[in-house]
Amino acid sequence: MKLHRVYYKEFSRIDKISIDNKSKINHLRNVLRLTEGSKLDVFDGEGNSSIYKIVSLEKKKIVLEQVGDIEFQQPERINLKVLMPYIKKENLFFAIQKVTEIGVSNVSLFRPDNIDQSIKNKDLSKISEKALSIITQACEQNGSNIVPDFQIYEDLSSAIDHDSFSIFFDLDATNDFQSIENVEDSITLITGPESGFSKKEKEFLNATTSHNISLGKNILRAETAPITALSVIKSNLGLL
Repeated sequence: MKLHRVYYKEFSRIDKISIDNKSKINHLRNVLRLTEGSKLDVFDGEGNSSIYKIVSLEKKKIVLEQVGDIEFQQPERINLKVLMPYIKKENLFFAIQKVTEIGVSNVSLFRPDNIDQSIKNKDLSKISEKALSIITQACEQNGSNIVPDFQIYEDLSSAIDHDSFSIFFDLDATNDFQSIENVEDSITLITGPESGFSKKEKEFLNATTSHNISLGKNILRAETAPITALSVIKSNLGLL
């Protein structure tokens, strides 16, 4: 029987865990309807996991005790970073959830030049907590014990300043992934907003990235593009 999974950052340093997060308590008590003695697969987001059992189940606190050995999950042989534009929150959170489920080592956002005017002046830092929650929940679901890093950048140039091997997906590109002869062990995948990259952004990308490729003839929504790009790359690299 597959055990329910719980993310707890500090678990590998202690043999008992106290959970006091209201949302997590509600999920374990009222949604999953777990009881004392129920076992859980607990992971720390850095590759470690172990089996715990519930020894105390109260309204404001759940106590878990370690009953299994600590196991380590190796990261994938290629680190994949998804860099996507800031878009409306509902669509953005959907994209973040899905790329995490597919499997990625880093999720990053940038404020595009061609940003939707309704969110142009939004403070991006305010979405961090919700985004991180979505990422950890997606890892609880997909079986990954390694939680992706998450960053927010104010513009595209600062977002890929130190990325050595980058691929950007362009509406005007004619090449596909098969045209790339060699890949490195760390790849950044860059997608733009539905209105496309600005002239300034495209000039910057053409000057600094390794490749620009097409995702096909259909114009994808901004939240669909990173999901599709990641799926295509992982499939071609044999990582799915």
